[in-house]
Amino acid sequence: MSAPIIRPGIKAFIFDLDGTLIDSVDAHVTTWVKAFKVAVGVSVDEGDVYSLIGMSGRDIVRKILGKVSESEYAKIRWVKDRAFMKEMRRGRITLFPGVTQALRMLKKEGYLIGMASSTPNRLLLHIMDYLEITGFFDAVTGGDEVGRGKPDPEIFLRTMRKLGVVPEETVVVGDTVYDACPAHRVGATPVLVNTCRAPDGIVVTTFCMFHEFTEVLKACLLRRNYLG
Repeated sequence: MSAPIIRPGIKAFIFDLDGTLIDSVDAHVTTWVKAFKVAVGVSVDEGDVYSLIGMSGRDIVRKILGKVSESEYAKIRWVKDRAFMKEMRRGRITLFPGVTQALRMLKKEGYLIGMASSTPNRLLLHIMDYLEITGFFDAVTGGDEVGRGKPDPEIFLRTMRKLGVVPEETVVVGDTVYDACPAHRVGATPVLVNTCRAPDGIVVTTFCMFHEFTEVLKACLLRRNYLG
C-alpha cells in the first residue's frame, strides 16, 4: 500500500540516517560484532545484529547480552564508535545516490528538514559534517536525547517539536519498520527507502533504492509548482 509523498499541508521531512541517507548498515553490523568481542569477549553472529540495526545502541546491547552494567555498556560503545569512525575515514561509508539532490530540492522548495537518528549526537554530528550534509538540516535529534529509542516515536516527536510542526504536517523517511511504524502510529506520513518490503497493516510508500525516491520527489515538486 502507498500514499502520496507530498500532499497539501506537508511542511517538513524528517530523515533517519543509517541505511536511509548513508550506506552504513554493514559497517554498523561489523563494528558491533567487533565491540562485543573486544570489549566483553562475547562472539556474536552478524545476522543477529543485522535485524536490530535502527534501534538504539542500548537496546541492541540489551537484545544481544541482556542486562549489562553502565561501565560494560560504555566500554562496548567506546570500541564500537571508534571502529565505526575508522570505517568512515577509510571511505567505506557513503551517501546513497540521490541523497544530496533530494535534500537540495526540499531545501529550495522551503520544506523544513529534520534528522532523527538512533546514533548519539557525539557521533551523529561528526558523520553529518564529514559527509557534508549538515547545512541541509533545520533540526537534528540524536539517540542520546531521548529516553526511549526507536521503535518508540519519541525521537520523531522531539524532532517535530524542534521544527515547529505536528505529525500530520510531516513525512518521515526511513529504511526499517523502526521508522515506519512509529511514524504511522503518531499520524505522520511514513516513507521507506532502500527496501522493497513494506510493513504489514500500514499505508507506506516504499522505494527499493533511494534514488527512486528522489526521482518521484522531483516529479511531485514539479507537478505541485505547475499546478500552483
